[in-house]
Amino acid sequence: MFAIAPKRLFWWPVTVRIPSPDKPGAIEAHGFEAQFEAMPLARAHALDEARATLPEAERVARAFDFLSEIVRGWRDVVDADGESVPFGREAFEAQCQFVWFRDGILAAYAEAMSGQEARLGN
Repeated sequence: MFAIAPKRLFWWPVTVRIPSPDKPGAIEAHGFEAQFEAMPLARAHALDEARATLPEAERVARAFDFLSEIVRGWRDVVDADGESVPFGREAFEAQCQFVWFRDGILAAYAEAMSGQEARLGN
């Protein structure tokens, strides 16, 4: 049975692939889970259209509007000392400044939206 719901929240594994600090030319995969809210297609189009009409400087400033609307939380994210980092807009937006983080989030969301099971250990 399929239940219609006004909002779909779900947890999904995210893999962030970052350059190794110790091995030149190597990539390290780090994982965590993100809580996503499924975005209706009409809303995604509206965000794109609204952003396209803005002046260049404002378009850049609002580059992460889509990510900010779909990511609702995270778990298994720690700081350099291994302490848990609570999810918050400031912490999330700081990580969005790094392409590997954005790519990991977008890939995980796309995977979830495709209707396929998560590729664990990607």
